[in-house]
Amino acid sequence: MQLDDRPTGLASIRDARREMYRQQILGAAEREFSRAGFADARMEAIASTAGVSLATVYKTFAGKLDIWNALHADRMEALLASVDEATRTHGPPLERLLTGVAAVARFLTEHDDYLDLNLRAGFGWAGGAEGGRGVQRTVWSAGLDMVATGVEAASARGELAAVRPRVAAGMVVSALQVWLADWVGSGRDREAEEVIAEMTLSLRRLLTAGTEAPEGVS
Repeated sequence: MQLDDRPTGLASIRDARREMYRQQILGAAEREFSRAGFADARMEAIASTAGVSLATVYKTFAGKLDIWNALHADRMEALLASVDEATRTHGPPLERLLTGVAAVARFLTEHDDYLDLNLRAGFGWAGGAEGGRGVQRTVWSAGLDMVATGVEAASARGELAAVRPRVAAGMVVSALQVWLADWVGSGRDREAEEVIAEMTLSLRRLLTAGTEAPEGVS
């Protein structure tokens, strides 16, 4: 290695270490937020769970809200990527809508702590920007907008009963919260895929009530 390459190499090592700490802290914070909620989660507990010093936490994040926002931003990016992958194949708007909602449910059931902290937040997910805290509001507001867009597309194709898109989107997001809250409250008493299938079928029947069912669907 040439002498001139050393600063760049050292910077890369520092960046990798910083990112490692960042991920450790976010994972620990997700666990603490799921246990105690945002208000009662302590920075000392986050540091202890992450296995780093409190000073390292504050070198990495400005404070608890900064950690909270970074966590939701990271999870939202991953969740949207999961939805995009699940709905990438072309199909009728209603199928894309239901597949997307199922993908959201699947992502949440695969991230227990993230699901628990959102359920613990104590607000209706359909409230979007009216509930939550910080970037969490953006996450659920964006989710409502995405569902409403899917509803509009399905309605334009005549796949749904006549209903205002935002109302239907609220019904969908509320159903997602209710089904997952019931599953968590029951001690996760059955496979997540069974819950997702039940929820998807229920939403299909709710949204298409009064319309002709798609061929092969009862």
